[in-house]
Amino acid sequence: MKGDNFTKEYKYPIKIYRIGRLEFANGLEVRKLVVAGGVILIMIMVFIGFGASSHTGAMRFIFENWLIILVCVPGVITFVVFSLKYDHKPVIPFIKDRWAYYNTKHKAYEHFKEIPLSQYERDLQFEPYIRREKEV
Repeated sequence: MKGDNFTKEYKYPIKIYRIGRLEFANGLEVRKLVVAGGVILIMIMVFIGFGASSHTGAMRFIFENWLIILVCVPGVITFVVFSLKYDHKPVIPFIKDRWAYYNTKHKAYEHFKEIPLSQYERDLQFEPYIRREKEV
């Protein structure tokens, strides 16, 4: 961030529009991805720190606190994932739209009927307009 214009920088954040084969129409904000990754990293570091600082070692810490790990780690990850907006939508509608997009990716529809893609590559042919004169 430059720091010149606070409003402009937060109004137009840096976005990622494609990750591998997964496409995002309006993009994912990098700052939200960084925050989610940071929360997950901090949580992992806290668990490792508590495990290493205990006298019995990290494995004993994991065995003693397996229920907390099984509940808290997925809970925090779920909270972070579901609090993000993907293409300005919550996660479930976003996944439904992605599913519909990938199922109809190479298909064309007009008035809810599928149109063969071969029709798009053909040249248009027009019939000549014949004007008839009125008979009196």
